[in-house]
Amino acid sequence: MEKILIIEDEHLILESIAEYLQLEGYDCLIATNGEEGIQKAKDETPDLIVCDIKMPGVNGHQVLQDLRDDPKTSTIPFIFLSGMVDKGDLRRGMILGADDYITKPFQPEDLLNSVKTRLEKYSVLKERMDVLRDNIAYSLPHELQTPLVSIMGYAEMLVEKFSDNSDEEAMEFSRAILQAGMRLNKLVKKLIVYQQLESINSDSKAKDLSRGITKVDSGLLSKIANNVAEGFKRRDDLQINLQDASVKIPITYFTLLIEELLDNAFKFSEPGTKVTLNAEKDEDYFELKVIDKGRGMTEEQIANIGAYFQFERNKYEQQGTGLGLDLSIKITKIYGGDFKINSTHGKQTEAIVRLPLAEK
Repeated sequence: MEKILIIEDEHLILESIAEYLQLEGYDCLIATNGEEGIQKAKDETPDLIVCDIKMPGVNGHQVLQDLRDDPKTSTIPFIFLSGMVDKGDLRRGMILGADDYITKPFQPEDLLNSVKTRLEKYSVLKERMDVLRDNIAYSLPHELQTPLVSIMGYAEMLVEKFSDNSDEEAMEFSRAILQAGMRLNKLVKKLIVYQQLESINSDSKAKDLSRGITKVDSGLLSKIANNVAEGFKRRDDLQINLQDASVKIPITYFTLLIEELLDNAFKFSEPGTKVTLNAEKDEDYFELKVIDKGRGMTEEQIANIGAYFQFERNKYEQQGTGLGLDLSIKITKIYGGDFKINSTHGKQTEAIVRLPLAEK
C-alpha cells in the first residue's frame, strides 16, 4: 500500500483529503504544520507528499526546500495545494522541484488523478534508476580490472628495473604507481564481492552455490591477522587469542570478513594501541571478537552503518569508501550468523561475530 503524507493546517481540509485517499486504498499520514510535516517525511519516507503552501511558521516552500536538500527525501513526489492563484508561488514551487500544483477549492477527482499520475511516474523512474544502478554496480568494477592488471604489471616491471638504485627518483615514482594500483585493485575487488553478496542475498540458487565450510585453525587466523597488521606497520600492536573450529562459510568470505574487521580496527585506532582478535567456540557457534582502543562510535553511528558512508569525514582525514563494516555485516547475516558492535565513543570499539559451526 502506497503511503501519502498530507501537510495541511486547516483541520477540516486535512481530514477530508486523508479520508478520501484512504477510501481509494492509500495509507495516509497527516501533519498539521510544516515543521511536523518535515519530521514525518524524514521518519516515514512516504511515497508522495501533498502540502499546503500558506501555513503559519514553516510554509510549504520551506518544507519542499528542506526535503529536497536531504538525500533521503529529495526524490519524493511533491504536490502543492494553495487557496491563492499566485504566479510567484507557482514559479517558486516549480523552481524548488514541485511535481504538481492544485488550487483550492478543488474536486477530489483532480487530486486523485494527480496523485495517481505522480506515483506512476515515480515508480517508472525508480525502476529505471534501480536498473541503472545495478548495471553500474555490476559492470564497472569488472571493466576497471583489465586496465588495472596492466598498470600494476608495468609498475612491477619498473620497480624491478630500478631496484639497483640506478635512479632513485624513478624507483620512488614506480613504487608509488604500484601502491596506488594495488589500493585501487583492492577497492575494485571489494565492489565485486559486494555485488556478489547482493546477488546471493536475493537469489536462492546463488545462495545454494555459495555454500562451503572453512576449517579455522590458529595458523590460518594468525596469517590473516598478521598480514593486515603488517599493512599498517603495526605487528607489535596485534594480540591474538585463538581456538580452532569449522564454520559454515566459504574460506574466501571468511578471510574477507576477518580482514575487514581488523582493517577497520587498525584504521580507526592509533599506532601503539592494542588491537585484539579473540576466537572461541561454544556448542553451536564460533565467536570472533575484534577489539580496538580507537575513537569509537556513538549509538547513532552504529545504527547508520552502511556502504559508501563514513562518519566524521569532515573531522578526520581517512581513506576508504565505508564498505568494510557493511561487507562484514552482510557476510555474517548471509551465512546465518550474528553481528554486534559495542562501542564507547572516544575509547573503544568491539565487533563481535558469531558464525554457525559446521555439523559434526
